[in-house]
Amino acid sequence: MVPIEVVWLIIVLLFGLIGVVRGFLKELGVTTVMVIMLFAVTFFEGKITPTLMRVAVRVAPNDAATLQAAFWVVLIAVTAFVSYQGQTLAFEGSAVKGALGVFFNLATGLVNGYLIAGSIWYYLDRLGYPLLNISRDALSPTARQLVALMPPQLLAPFLLYVAVFLIFMRVVR
Repeated sequence: MVPIEVVWLIIVLLFGLIGVVRGFLKELGVTTVMVIMLFAVTFFEGKITPTLMRVAVRVAPNDAATLQAAFWVVLIAVTAFVSYQGQTLAFEGSAVKGALGVFFNLATGLVNGYLIAGSIWYYLDRLGYPLLNISRDALSPTARQLVALMPPQLLAPFLLYVAVFLIFMRVVR
């Protein structure tokens, strides 16, 4: 079995490649949407979680954690899909050429991969990995350290400021 941190890293790297192909101006639009979604989730989580728990207990009393995990994973995945699909919230401007342009494209793609895959990993860990049927005890020391660095936990105090900054940069350009 492949360690979860390797799977996470592969997903983040795939998003980095997507960023290289799409360009950082389009990727910044995805970053903006994901940061706003994460801010909303962390801000309203205190109200969402009890309601979600009540519904999960009624619908599937023996699998409440599985339903909760599925809710968070689907929410993050749908937000990511919508932000990548169709007409995107692309930033204005011209693409940077050469190696610097590739670096910007790769960096924004990696950030988006971190936001998306890291948020999913955070919620799976918080609920005890009910969708993966693994236990926290099976995680490597590296995985345990990385979970503490996932976006909802690490960036929560700063998400509003990052969202305002990204929106400001979108409007000003």
